[in-house]
Amino acid sequence: MYRWLQKGSRVCYARGLRVPYSTANSGHSAIHKVAKCNSVSESEVSKFAQLSDSWWDPHGPFKYLHTMNVPRIQFIRSRILDLQRSLQSQGELSNLRAIDVGCGGGLASESLARLGMRVVGVDAAHENISMARVHQLRDPMLTNLEYKHTTAEQLVAQHEQFDIVVSLEVIEHVTHAFEFIKSLVRLTRPGGLIVVSTMNRTLVSWLVDVIVPEYVMGSVPRGTHDVAKFVPPEKLSEMFGACGAETVDVQGLVLDPLRNVCTLVPRDFGLLRNVGVQANYILAARKKA
Repeated sequence: MYRWLQKGSRVCYARGLRVPYSTANSGHSAIHKVAKCNSVSESEVSKFAQLSDSWWDPHGPFKYLHTMNVPRIQFIRSRILDLQRSLQSQGELSNLRAIDVGCGGGLASESLARLGMRVVGVDAAHENISMARVHQLRDPMLTNLEYKHTTAEQLVAQHEQFDIVVSLEVIEHVTHAFEFIKSLVRLTRPGGLIVVSTMNRTLVSWLVDVIVPEYVMGSVPRGTHDVAKFVPPEKLSEMFGACGAETVDVQGLVLDPLRNVCTLVPRDFGLLRNVGVQANYILAARKKA
């Protein structure tokens, strides 16, 4: 069914960014800095850096991330409250430490911080972190939010751990999905929550997430997504299980690019399995204590 798909170039993760790896060390320029993630093609980073000023434009190339942000945060908050109830814990969210891996310009990071948690947003692209920090200054109440130009792998090496680990629309841009999930689990404290949103690998996702926004409407730059890197929810759950985390919930994020609306829907509708996750979806997993 997917013989027509071309396998995408190897990429380092940064939300919305395809950054192919180079076969030689490219180093770091004074203009476009990228957190060490093997050797990164700076020409691709340079292309994406031109979009960094558009992160907070609700009508720009990241408009659909703005649209999806409300239901994504709604899902995350609900799963945190579920976790607290299961632990019979009524503690304030301010007691929780969260990380947004591949935070881009900070769309989700700011929303998570407004829930009351102490949040760290990290991204491999220096330009994204710079834009996120600039936007944060607009809200003096966001003192519980900090940004770091780094990667999940580097934080694992530093033995960092968090109660809540979030990575939204990132895994479809990484080189090795399993290794990335392994890093997310390692960043999570025992019993903690991990939330990942991405795209299923189906004909529907190809139409909704690639053809319509990139080639019909032109609202997303062409080449942003590679369907071959989309991850089915069953595969994502399998990867989490192999890394010591159990999937606790999966819901669909039904995005209508023509009307620019996004809605959370159940994964299954009666006997119809996986109907709600044919395109975008969000999954929560809990690391074993």
